[in-house]
Amino acid sequence: MRSVVLILIGLFIGALGAVAAITALKQGTPYHDAVMTVLGQQMGALRGMREKNACPPQEIAHRLTLLRTIGEELEPAFLPVGDDAKFIERAKAFRDAVDAAQAAQATSCDALGAAMSGIGGTCKGCHDDFR
Repeated sequence: MRSVVLILIGLFIGALGAVAAITALKQGTPYHDAVMTVLGQQMGALRGMREKNACPPQEIAHRLTLLRTIGEELEPAFLPVGDDAKFIERAKAFRDAVDAAQAAQATSCDALGAAMSGIGGTCKGCHDDFR
């Protein structure tokens, strides 16, 4: 009888440990937080280049490419949000602003500032509507 009780206690403790491990593995960073973190990191890197007045064109192009790539993940990361049509419009405006910045091919910090102004405006508009 004693060994049966010990086996049952061991099974119960094992089951609790398995549930705790599965729960810990399922948590992690939510996708929308990860998308916003990467966007913020790239905008911060561009802002840092302007502040240091060191704006190599290839670095600007690289950061803008990363912004554009992550911009494709806005809808998958955030929808549904309630007013999905408005969010889709805001996400498209962000991608359009990045496309315009890439087309302008910023080669100076002043040009980068103009590009960032357009991109930042789209970010602010979305945050004003959905935060």
